[in-house]
Amino acid sequence: MRVTVVGGGSAGWIAAATLQAQLNGTGPGPVSITVVESPKTPRIGVGEATIPTMRDMLRRFGLSERGFLAACDASFKHGIRFDDWSGPGSRCLHPFHRHALPRNFAARWLASSGAPAFATVASAQAALIEHRRAPRPAGAPEFSGPVPYAYHLDAEKFADHLASELAAKGVTRQCAHVTGVLREGETVTALQTEHGPPITADLWVDCTGFAGLLLPEEGRDWVSYADRLLCDRAVTMRVPEDAPAYTPDPFTRARALEAGWCWDIGLRQRRGRGYVYSSTHLSDAEAEAALRAEEGPRAAELPVRVIPFTPGRRAAPWQGNVVALGLAAGFLEPLESTGLFLADFAARALVEMFPAAPGQPVQPLARRYNTLLAEMHDDLADFLALHYAVAQRRDTAFWRDAAEAALRSQRLRELLELWQLRPPSFADFSYRYSPFSHAAWEFILLGMGWRPANAAAGTAPCAAPAEALTGQMLSALPDHGTLLRHLAPRRDGLTA
Repeated sequence: MRVTVVGGGSAGWIAAATLQAQLNGTGPGPVSITVVESPKTPRIGVGEATIPTMRDMLRRFGLSERGFLAACDASFKHGIRFDDWSGPGSRCLHPFHRHALPRNFAARWLASSGAPAFATVASAQAALIEHRRAPRPAGAPEFSGPVPYAYHLDAEKFADHLASELAAKGVTRQCAHVTGVLREGETVTALQTEHGPPITADLWVDCTGFAGLLLPEEGRDWVSYADRLLCDRAVTMRVPEDAPAYTPDPFTRARALEAGWCWDIGLRQRRGRGYVYSSTHLSDAEAEAALRAEEGPRAAELPVRVIPFTPGRRAAPWQGNVVALGLAAGFLEPLESTGLFLADFAARALVEMFPAAPGQPVQPLARRYNTLLAEMHDDLADFLALHYAVAQRRDTAFWRDAAEAALRSQRLRELLELWQLRPPSFADFSYRYSPFSHAAWEFILLGMGWRPANAAAGTAPCAAPAEALTGQMLSALPDHGTLLRHLAPRRDGLTA
């Protein structure tokens, strides 16, 4: 079986690495895999923040955590902190860890004074973030520690790291600019290139970004989420951090602004900044000015990039012998760092549905793949919409409109009605593959300040049932910068 992945960004190399690891192993096997990269098409380079599933993906690829950290300028991530979403000075933390808590703990917290914050008593990672601790000891086995964690990384360097690792395992890397797609009905027979002979394959993986170049024109139907997720553009910036004393924050910061929110992602030698906003409520020039003001005088001369997007998904990402993956299959918005996860999930779904031989009927496989991706995108869209629905900020037109739009999802409305009667439960969710359990929804729900209409707040603070365990973790885990220096010293010789 010959598989050609078209597009060499993170999604393309994740697809190739997944197919190689699951179908061939550590060397050449029954599936011939080629990744075609265009010298004329720049990578989008988004996806600098990840979720804990990233560790499982790296393990499946047989990568070293040390090598990954060094090659991708990566740092550790405990979770996401949402600043000002419920008014100036407000904070909501979505950590990846949660203590083993009594079944009725959320209801108990709701009956308290609301102090300390829910995440502070429910997760050790609130304290680990405050004290800038790493999520694992220096001597722990790779990808392991007492709390789940993820990474911040340079997405372009990650793609190159995968390409380098896969070259030794038999994956072919081809530089070619695709100029045309030859078809017979739904079947793509070959790709025409600017220089060189046509490229042929049995199965094509379309990782050409939002364009979805290999999908037939009549089959590019888009299921839009724009009616409930209003942000449709991002202006991005890279901020160098060369000072020896610099240590990246071990969390992603998402700060609410006038017409959306701004991310701050700390890598080893730079920070990624971006303003995700609604073009209905803010112009590109205004968004750029706001991002520069957010960063301060040092950002005056830094280049920026505006990335337009439409939140949604392909109605049928697998058609004929073409499987769309990554941005070609769908995109939500960067809010919960799901971009690389969706590429990983789609690649694993493709392995599960992989045809046994060329020429085998694929319609049942394609139907199941399309169903899995639709369910995952729909679930994540509702989770992102929850943030806007329960955030208490209403001081600008965007925040009022975003809260109203989020409730256009029938499923989200029904869940919020249910949670008027009791806190979220695992029984409220039926998507087996979702990376966000009921605990994640609860962190957002309670952290943003949402309360059931009939809940009476108490006056006593809420006791922390796992306070001693949190203290033990604080004592046992090293400083974030110290662990980074131990695992992956900077290549420029600096100590930070």
